[in-house]
Amino acid sequence: MRKIYLYFVLLLGIVMIGLGVYLMFNPSTSLKALTIFIGIILILNGINEVVSYFGERKYWSISKWIMLDGVLSIAVGAFAVFQSNIAERLFIIIFAVWILASAVLRILTAFSAKGLPGWTLLLVMGILGLIIAVISLFTNTLVAVAVGIILGMFFILQGITCLSLWRVMRKGERKA
Repeated sequence: MRKIYLYFVLLLGIVMIGLGVYLMFNPSTSLKALTIFIGIILILNGINEVVSYFGERKYWSISKWIMLDGVLSIAVGAFAVFQSNIAERLFIIIFAVWILASAVLRILTAFSAKGLPGWTLLLVMGILGLIIAVISLFTNTLVAVAVGIILGMFFILQGITCLSLWRVMRKGERKA
């Protein structure tokens, strides 16, 4: 089960980076299709974080904040999938706030993993996510035009975070 989860984290990281690159180079993608697809990715990311919390707390001191981040990801993802018409109109604000919450929770997670290999990369990804969130909150007009680029950068950061987590888990597995 642990090996399956390890590969799931790796695959999720690669998919998120791929989505991020696609969004950066195709900002004119239909907002409805984008909203639904992002909702699905958020649900998968949320499931990953909830499973990570319950599975990894046996091996290292994982913060309960990671579980909260997962639950928030699932909730926002489900909203984007099942209420896509409303989500389209609220797209910028919803994701800016979610990116902010996720970035703060990622920073808290990094501090809970302090001392483990790769924790500083988790911290850097959280800080970069925080910067993206602040830019998104204060420049709504700009975000409306460049939503693909901003979300692309965010998903690339999330993907790198997953790959970093995969690396930390893999190294921890070798030591065990």
